[in-house]
Amino acid sequence: MTSKNNKKRKGYARPRGNGRWQLEVDVGKKLYGKGRNRKYKTVTAKNETEANIELAKFIAELFDKGYMDLEDIGFVEFVENVWKPKCAQKRLSETTYENYMGYLNSRIIPAFQYFQLDEIKPIHIIDFLANLEEEGMRLTKYKDKKKEEENKNKPLATSTILYYHRILNNIFNFAVEIKALEESPLKGVKKPTVEYKEIEPYTIDEAITVYQALDKELLHWNIAFKLAIVSGMRRSEIYGLDLLKHIDLDRRILHVREALTYTKEHGYVIGEIKKGSRRAKRRDISIPEDLIGPIKELIEQRLEERSRFKKEELWREGKHFLLLSHENGEPFNPDSMKNWWERFLKRHKLRYVNIHALRHTMVTLLIELGIPLSQISKRAGHSGISITNDTYGHRVQTIDELATTRLSELLNRNVKEKEDLPTNRRQLDGKKIGS
Repeated sequence: MTSKNNKKRKGYARPRGNGRWQLEVDVGKKLYGKGRNRKYKTVTAKNETEANIELAKFIAELFDKGYMDLEDIGFVEFVENVWKPKCAQKRLSETTYENYMGYLNSRIIPAFQYFQLDEIKPIHIIDFLANLEEEGMRLTKYKDKKKEEENKNKPLATSTILYYHRILNNIFNFAVEIKALEESPLKGVKKPTVEYKEIEPYTIDEAITVYQALDKELLHWNIAFKLAIVSGMRRSEIYGLDLLKHIDLDRRILHVREALTYTKEHGYVIGEIKKGSRRAKRRDISIPEDLIGPIKELIEQRLEERSRFKKEELWREGKHFLLLSHENGEPFNPDSMKNWWERFLKRHKLRYVNIHALRHTMVTLLIELGIPLSQISKRAGHSGISITNDTYGHRVQTIDELATTRLSELLNRNVKEKEDLPTNRRQLDGKKIGS
């Protein structure tokens, strides 16, 4: 992909001698009269590279003050100085943001780096997505060299291509939101079709076996995975569960309020849940009676453990009292849940499903119990009932068909029983009815 190169740059760094550089930034058309508004700043820099870094900072500073003109802005400049600070960093969770940055830097920025924002058209998006479907596009490196060799010439997974589409959609929708564009170039572009592997949740019998097997495990794992099954909490929500702040033992209520995420840049971050609607980010779930005792026991155990540490020795001075944490309060490694779960299933010779499938298990079991979809949606933290219906509609249809069959069998059985009655009994019933 190429672009016009005759667009005027918005910023310049000019040497003025003795290590001093003058920065000039075009901040848009004048409100009155002809010409452009320009802002200037003098900085000290050892070379042109340092001067350009100062220029980028100056541009960002001017944008924060509302000076930046979005007319003819470059795609990369928009992403770095507008979308990242104004949208991505504020609206995305830390882990999602980190994933977005990886995808941006690996393919999106290289593909669109020479474009102005308003130059990107639907055909460019279509070409980009089509290019991702070609063989040899995988960048994944495996520890197993044989596996890496097997996969290097394969096309990207359809779910990965959809993820690139999602990122571009986020960027251009924000550009439309702030009126940097009149219309997104993704409008009318067909969304990539994803070949999902259907997640097979546990059946009722399997769920019972797993639930009971957890009784033999350490308290924190027992509680964490039972909550995953009965509450449908996401992994980040379980990691962010504070035993003192988020659990009301008297009322048997669990307040789902925060999530814990980990990124290389920010480390552990505990904050507001960013997935779903406002309702989904703050939901209350009833705690099963069989978990009240174990939770009380774990709280007592943790309090005793913490009594051995000084306040300054505790993780973040004891501000958090997390379910999944070490004796000093530091959270478990982000992969610990997944690793423990795999070992647990092997140890008990149980069918493997990933942790997210426990969430599907809860929803499926509630559907089979006849719980209304609106209540299930609220419990699962979906942004709306439409998400629940779209994801589990096939299951609802199956249960509905089963209910129809059983109802029909019941009604027809009653009719058949009446037909099988002795003649004199039917006649007797008739006399009673007619009397």
